Amino acid sequence: MLRTASAGGATARAPSAATPVAVWAIAIALFVVGAAVLLTPHERAAYWLRDLPVYRTALATFAAGSDPYRAALVPRARGLFFTGPPFVWELYKLAAESSFRRFVGPALVVAGLASSAVIPLVQSWLFLGRRAERMALGWSFFFTAFAGAGFFAAMATNNGTPLYAMITVALVPAVTRDRWFFFNVAVALATAFKPFYAAFWLVPLLSNGSYTRHLVGSVAGMAAAALAYLAPLMAAPALFHEWLRALSKQTLVDGLLGSGLFAAVFHQTSARLAPYEAQLALSALLIIASLALPQARTQRIAGLTLAAVFLNPRLMPYDICVAAIPLLACIAGTANGLAQAAWAVVLAAAMIVCDRNTPSLDGFLYSALTLLALLVAVALRRRPDTV
Repeated sequence: MLRTASAGGATARAPSAATPVAVWAIAIALFVVGAAVLLTPHERAAYWLRDLPVYRTALATFAAGSDPYRAALVPRARGLFFTGPPFVWELYKLAAESSFRRFVGPALVVAGLASSAVIPLVQSWLFLGRRAERMALGWSFFFTAFAGAGFFAAMATNNGTPLYAMITVALVPAVTRDRWFFFNVAVALATAFKPFYAAFWLVPLLSNGSYTRHLVGSVAGMAAAALAYLAPLMAAPALFHEWLRALSKQTLVDGLLGSGLFAAVFHQTSARLAPYEAQLALSALLIIASLALPQARTQRIAGLTLAAVFLNPRLMPYDICVAAIPLLACIAGTANGLAQAAWAVVLAAAMIVCDRNTPSLDGFLYSALTLLALLVAVALRRRPDTV
């Protein structure tokens, strides 16, 4: 008997011989056409190893005995600068003073590329089904959805991508055996690097419709992550506040806010309170919708993963690509393979058309699609009957 991921092991009929072939064809076409449309020479030149100079410059700055936060705080400085929290600051300082400093850059590149392959494979296996053609479809959708966010993640070499891969892999024992220890460790470590990863604790807390079943493990993870911020705040308050100033300048002053609702509202209005209100409203709606998700185990976890990603107000392409497969799973996770493929094409095409014609509206479209996907998942409280 075949079993589908979306229902957590429901019995399903075997597909006709033509269905897997058709899904394979659509998956390949989606990837090839998406790459042709999205990976223009300009975009390849702009995105390839885009973030790597930030980390290399930080290492060089430490090696020279200076502080990488200061470069971001120069009044007329523009562009990408090191804005990792003090815990990460200390890690890079140690790396700069070590003998393996020259290996950090290549390691980041390899980690970014490998993670961009691991995330869609594991997510597809968990959320779309364990058949090869469904995993191929998820792979293609990961790279082409959100106007090529997956391609961006693979090329940019941001340290967030390996962190997402770590969280995604840790979902395997959580989903399949209800073992959340590694997930809590992964989210705690990721949160120490970037605070908004803490939103992923929504997943264990709400995965079973109970707030208390995984409360102890989640709270322990939160406490460990909080120490990564409280310790430098107490021990080196000047460094901590320097980090906050550097981060604030890069985001709120320079406007490098990504592709989410916060950024869309921020750039579309002169009322600087509106982005905070919009993000707060979106966050509240995401959590409310998450509370009503169906109990089918992996579909619920897919919805919670989707919500966790969009709770991040600074939603960059390497963040939003992690939401692609959960989005598809919420809308069509319980459908047959051809229906999943059709939805993947429709969603990817809509995102590309919007991005190519009205990129300033991406944040509104992506947030609306996310809420719609969660509402569809809530409405479709049924078990699958096909593969």
